[in-house]
Amino acid sequence: MKRKALGKGFGEKGLGLAALVPTTGGEKEGLIDLDINSVIANRYQPRQVFDQSALESLADSLKQHGLIQPITVRKTGRGHFELISGERRWRAAKLAGLSTIPAIIKSVEDRELMEWAVLENLQREDLNPIEKARAYEKLISEFSLTQEAIATRMGIDRSSVSNFLRLLQLPSELWDDISAGHLSMGHAKALLSLDSKENQFKLAGEIKRRGISVRQAEALVQQLKKSPDLKKPSPPAPVNPDLNRVEDRLRQSLGTKVKLTQQGKSGEIRIAYYSLDDLDRILEKLL
Repeated sequence: MKRKALGKGFGEKGLGLAALVPTTGGEKEGLIDLDINSVIANRYQPRQVFDQSALESLADSLKQHGLIQPITVRKTGRGHFELISGERRWRAAKLAGLSTIPAIIKSVEDRELMEWAVLENLQREDLNPIEKARAYEKLISEFSLTQEAIATRMGIDRSSVSNFLRLLQLPSELWDDISAGHLSMGHAKALLSLDSKENQFKLAGEIKRRGISVRQAEALVQQLKKSPDLKKPSPPAPVNPDLNRVEDRLRQSLGTKVKLTQQGKSGEIRIAYYSLDDLDRILEKLL
């Protein structure tokens, strides 16, 4: 049985965020081709980090197959159009050297623009914890949304919104480590239970230097509250060079991030994809 292309089906049916926002009445209905240089980034885009290798891989795909799912924009005046959704596709199209890009023009207010930008990335789970926290904070500070309102709009629990916002209480110097995954949400929660920045920096340094687990970090929090000196926990499991080699081979073959984890004789493989088109590309290589 022929496998249905997930990305292509998604784009051809016009599904996704673009279908949920009303089209501007004064513009031609359906798809239009825009000068790619007339499109500007979404000012409220919460995502700050774009994987360059993944963009280049998508750009190569666009050169061969074109852009199946259009971007969504709104008019800003002076002949420019601001992105509502599809910034990754737009960036890849520019890398591919495309002069025009298919787009749907929508009419949205500033708050809606930010909500759609956040929601699009959350649906793909592309945002790192700090990006989510800063996006939620902006919805509160600029648009006076409550945590409950944000949770309702995003389809999550209010406590989840609160947990992300609490990350911004940590010293800003630690935000990059959280964004990069050097410190997990569990590690951040442990750091937040410390009163002084000095101890937060001290514990964060130990987590990164020795690769300690969240449970070990929580134990060190209790120790730090009693004494400023840190004792070494059990050393982390040694890195398996064979797994690293397999990761590298899979990463090169699939053109995306691959992570192998092992517990005893079993383990799991995590393969990252960045859009439904990207998922189709990876599935074609695997199946």
